[in-house]
Amino acid sequence: MMPIKRHRRLSILALALLGTALGAPSGYWIGRATLLRTARKGLANYASELVGRADEYAAELHVIRNAFNPSPYPFCSHEEISTMQGLTFRSHQFKEVGRVHNGLLYCSAFLGRLDKPLDMPPITMTLPDGTSIYTNARLMIAAKAPGTILANSDVDVILSPSAFDYWSRPHEHFMVAAVNRVTAQSARIAGESLDLDTATLLAQKDREADGEFYSSRCATQSDVCVATAESISDILSGSQTLLLEYFALGGFGGFGLGLAIAQFYLRSLGMAQQLRRAIRKGAISLVYQPILELPSRRLVGVEALVRWSDEDGVPIAPDFFVRIAEDKGFVGELTAAVIHCAMREMGDLLRKNPTLTLSLNIAAADLEDDRLLPLLDLHVHRAGIRPEQVVLELTERSTAGMACLRNAIERLHASGYRIHIDDFGTGFSSLSYLHELTVDAIKIDRTFTQTCGTDAVTGRILPQILSMAEAVGVGVIVEGVETESQLEFLISTGKSMCAQGWYFGRPFAAAALRALHKKANTPAEAEVV
Repeated sequence: MMPIKRHRRLSILALALLGTALGAPSGYWIGRATLLRTARKGLANYASELVGRADEYAAELHVIRNAFNPSPYPFCSHEEISTMQGLTFRSHQFKEVGRVHNGLLYCSAFLGRLDKPLDMPPITMTLPDGTSIYTNARLMIAAKAPGTILANSDVDVILSPSAFDYWSRPHEHFMVAAVNRVTAQSARIAGESLDLDTATLLAQKDREADGEFYSSRCATQSDVCVATAESISDILSGSQTLLLEYFALGGFGGFGLGLAIAQFYLRSLGMAQQLRRAIRKGAISLVYQPILELPSRRLVGVEALVRWSDEDGVPIAPDFFVRIAEDKGFVGELTAAVIHCAMREMGDLLRKNPTLTLSLNIAAADLEDDRLLPLLDLHVHRAGIRPEQVVLELTERSTAGMACLRNAIERLHASGYRIHIDDFGTGFSSLSYLHELTVDAIKIDRTFTQTCGTDAVTGRILPQILSMAEAVGVGVIVEGVETESQLEFLISTGKSMCAQGWYFGRPFAAAALRALHKKANTPAEAEVV
């Protein structure tokens, strides 16, 4: 046994470590994708903010232009130059305001009135509203340093090179461009030069190219578009700590998931082997839940419930290990073991009380097994009881193959055995089956019992099931009776039925049930439904 346990532990550890090996890089890539998605969204928001800033450029340019169109003062007069100086002083966006005509600069706020007009530099592009854009122009006010000039209606302005400095961000780059939507031209007027054409700027989309993320947005009130960019390497290098955290979390998550999967898989795989060994060694056990007639509360039957603990002594839920036996194809062995154990433990009580019944749960596969009926006949004969004392309960899963079920029920009935439909009202079970199958009783599922006497939908259905069962002539056993109020409600319906549940006591071992029956001295003269 120790080598098996050691092998199981090593297998669980190996799968857990595999989960870690897969989970850690998965966590890294999830973290990476999250960071990049956040960065792309941030770039889009950054571009939108800069577009708003560019709109402020346009609004101030409009104010300056309107101050001189028309001008209240003579062209390049002292009063006009004073006005230009005041506008320049108050501006955050522009460094200079001047007056131009026919491509010549005549005066400006900084230079005053020129003795000889200066030629304007070559025009880079012209916007639909007539604004001329001069980029990389050599500025006299800045010792021939390059700058950007906008001119319209005989007024020109020099853009401040630091107007967007407040919005600068580490590792993120931006470009503000004037665009002509008609001619598909663009010219950078602020920020860095980004390798994007006019069509890309106007598309206003997010894109990835050559390891860079780009986002572009355009103003609605001016001919300005903004593009932002950030390299993927910069995004990731600035978040190494966060990526390590994602890597670690992925590893922990993978370890936990691998451990859970390993335990579940190996548990179910190993459990099937353990269950088969337990069946062959007779290591399964039974408890018995009383079935009482209402309203007399006389004991009229017991239901055998199988119990099993694995080789570590851990109790396993019956639904779980029965399903394992069904899935692995040896549920017939489990059923045979239950029949053998139940007849051995309850045979004497059944012989002394010929109207007492023993209910056994059988699976869908048992109905297709030709060995079931001979096996029942053998144990019934050995126990010295009548077949009518044995009730076979078919679970709702068993009712899927109607043709097989009908033939099996006919053979069992012909031999004297009784048939009940378990968990009635759930799954495949419904009253429609009662018209096709000859059964002796239905067992109403506990979900209806829990809400009986209340306004819940299932609570209102229970009395209807009782009435319909009475109409078609089948008996009723109500499962899951746990409270006095539930019992009183059932009795108040005036219908003939039986009941079982924790209200009458938890399932008993065979010896305890015999002692209880002896103490009560129940005559058990009535048959179960």
